[in-house]
Amino acid sequence: MATLSFKNLNKIYDNDVQAVFDFSLDINDKEFIVFVGPSGCGKSTTLRMVAGLESITSGELYIDNVLVNNIEPKDRNIAMVFQNYALYPHMTVYGNMAFALKLRKIPCPVYQENEEANRLKEENIQLMKQAKSLRKKAEKHNEDKEMLKEVSKMYDQIIATNEKINAILEKGHVKGIWAEKIKDIDEQIKIVTYEKNKYQKYLDKGGYTLEATKALEDGVSQREKQLEKLNSDLEYYKSTEVPLFKSRKLSRYEIDIEINRAAKILDLEKYLSRKPSALSGGQRQRVALGRAIVRNPKVFLMDEPLSNLDAKLRVQTRSEIINIHKRVNATTIYVTHDQTEAMTMADRIVVMKDGYIQQIDTPYNIYYNPNNTFVASFIGNPPMNFLNGKFDGKCFCLDSDDGNVQVAFKLSAEQIKILKDYKDKEIIVGIRPENMFQKGSQEISKATNYLDICCEFRELMGYDSIVHTHISGQTLLVKVSSVKDIKSGDDFEIGFNNDALYFFNKEDGKRIR
Repeated sequence: MATLSFKNLNKIYDNDVQAVFDFSLDINDKEFIVFVGPSGCGKSTTLRMVAGLESITSGELYIDNVLVNNIEPKDRNIAMVFQNYALYPHMTVYGNMAFALKLRKIPCPVYQENEEANRLKEENIQLMKQAKSLRKKAEKHNEDKEMLKEVSKMYDQIIATNEKINAILEKGHVKGIWAEKIKDIDEQIKIVTYEKNKYQKYLDKGGYTLEATKALEDGVSQREKQLEKLNSDLEYYKSTEVPLFKSRKLSRYEIDIEINRAAKILDLEKYLSRKPSALSGGQRQRVALGRAIVRNPKVFLMDEPLSNLDAKLRVQTRSEIINIHKRVNATTIYVTHDQTEAMTMADRIVVMKDGYIQQIDTPYNIYYNPNNTFVASFIGNPPMNFLNGKFDGKCFCLDSDDGNVQVAFKLSAEQIKILKDYKDKEIIVGIRPENMFQKGSQEISKATNYLDICCEFRELMGYDSIVHTHISGQTLLVKVSSVKDIKSGDDFEIGFNNDALYFFNKEDGKRIR
């Protein structure tokens, strides 16, 4: 797998629209990172820059400490799973997963001949023929379970033997001058030189905003650094012996092993002969994942892969992707606008808005320690309540429509200290609907503030209900138990603790800590 490093990435399109601003992030090996945000926030654009489907205007992108700004998508060793499954309907599951492996050339190690490895490989090929024959027989007998189990055992043996073969061959890895690497670097130098000249031409034209001009200047400067690094690499590969690789297409034997290894991980072994039309939505999504896994990429990119599934299947497939990630241990970047997916799947979440990063943190900290009102409102269902008012030095006071103080929240000594610079200033207080408790509940005994509210209407969510109301002319949502049947027009009391309050600057929405 791989580490990734984003350094001040910017993306400006030809119509001068900037989609991503100074995106910086370091992703650890085997980490599951989720980009989340509303439509148009730049998350998919960033993902496409990683894939090489969008050029980077300025900034640097490293995969395993190798600068990949100008490396072709096919050479980045990245696999992408799209929103739609993009499966070939006329091909079987096996054919769909094998298609990319049959087409593309892969850098394969050049090994010395080894008699023991050749003998084991020949045994494997004979066992593979038996397994294929037995699988065909199982299909004729309505996918006979016992036969398919035997096929699975055969492939376990084949895969284990293949690992032995690779261990034997690795000792005889040939070294030499990597001619293909030199050719690749030469191509990169041409591309970087072209892009440097292109951005220099834009700069000479002028008439851009200060931000766009700076991004273009950075683009020229960074490409000059890239050229220096590429020329240094070129000199190294021309003068130093390195392990020798040769780009070639995989043999049927190699492809078959990769397909069956991925099928075992994804529980698709019994479906390899079926076509996509005979699969459920979740199974098709697993085939799309399998097509990515067989390539053994350094990084998996997933662009809203569950958005086409119904709610129940989305939950099921979400858990499957998490389990697959644990088994494959792949560095993964996952894009979604669904905060539930982000919270349940991610090691870390990157919250984005209008091309800017709002916060990078663990799901726990994103939820309990949001940096600003956007993060606080976007993460959480239902969203956080925001109430406008003033800090009078002791309490947070909500103003009524006529300007008279109607409601005041008592604050702790620590909170008063945090807000000392905001005395008599307007601020925003946030409180999550689930942190307010109904009278009669066990939690309300710990409350330090109480409110009398009237239910305007109620959303029944099953075990919980969302009560909609207003306080001092401001909207308030309260999450209560559905055990008590609250109807529109009912008055009841709620309470909450000071610890449930979040304070935000009204001018820029940033958290006051």
